[in-house]
Amino acid sequence: MGRAKALMMEMEEAQWEASDVSFYCPDCEAEVDGTVELPTVYENGDTEHLPVTVECFGGHHSFDGWVRTDWDSCVIELDDHPDVTIETEPMRGSANDYDDYDQDYYEWLEQQEQLSRPVFRAFTQTMSDVKALTSKVLLDAQSQMLARMLLAQSITALEVFLADTLILTVSNSQKAQEKLLGSKTLGIGNKQFKLADAIGVEDFAKTKLLEHLRAVSFHNIQSANGLFRVGLGIDILPEGEDLALVQKSIKMRHDCVHRNGVDRDTGELHQIDQAFLLSLSDALSDMVKSVDEKVDGFESPF
Repeated sequence: MGRAKALMMEMEEAQWEASDVSFYCPDCEAEVDGTVELPTVYENGDTEHLPVTVECFGGHHSFDGWVRTDWDSCVIELDDHPDVTIETEPMRGSANDYDDYDQDYYEWLEQQEQLSRPVFRAFTQTMSDVKALTSKVLLDAQSQMLARMLLAQSITALEVFLADTLILTVSNSQKAQEKLLGSKTLGIGNKQFKLADAIGVEDFAKTKLLEHLRAVSFHNIQSANGLFRVGLGIDILPEGEDLALVQKSIKMRHDCVHRNGVDRDTGELHQIDQAFLLSLSDALSDMVKSVDEKVDGFESPF
């Protein structure tokens, strides 16, 4: 790698902060105030030796030069005036500054971790496909058929995510099983069975509970929310306009699947445009991400 390319990479990787300086301006021939962008340095870090530009406030002159700085010192030399040396305070950074600077990187790592989970990844892939196909949606009859299919698939993706997430979590949490089976509100644990039904069935109560959960219609998000709140202690419902949009779309999905897109109340065909589908995709994605993060933070005390 050439020195010029290496230097460019160093400059791009460095963190820069504006600093006020006082120095003798060769053009003004006087002591003036000015400013310069300095690379941030850290305790026990390496010495930085990088090109800089010093701006003079007095006569609005600018001078190219080089800064050599570490945690303890900062000296600037001007290219065309080697006799002028500017000494100033180093631009010291802290670990917290570094964390803030790298926040995007940490968010990217978190996203990769989320995408490594199969249930979340499956939902994300579905919504990505839905958004890609939404660009083909117009208001003609053929496009509206596609729009109805995309809306139905979006709600189905939500339903599958909620079902798989809850069932997998409950399956691995004895405490969640106890809460669901013991809830008087849900009444899941009140079902009666013959002793003969338990013969040869390992973890009979758990098995029956999971059978019950698999039979739940998870597009009824109010009912699903009750299961998540009792079993895991979390609320899955979005708020405000997002909740209204999701609930409206669930009703429209029923019309699309069971009435070929005809509104049960008005008798008219639903008209679904790109903006509606994209808004729904965003609302569902935000909802699912929130649920996924809450479930990921759920700790099951055995």
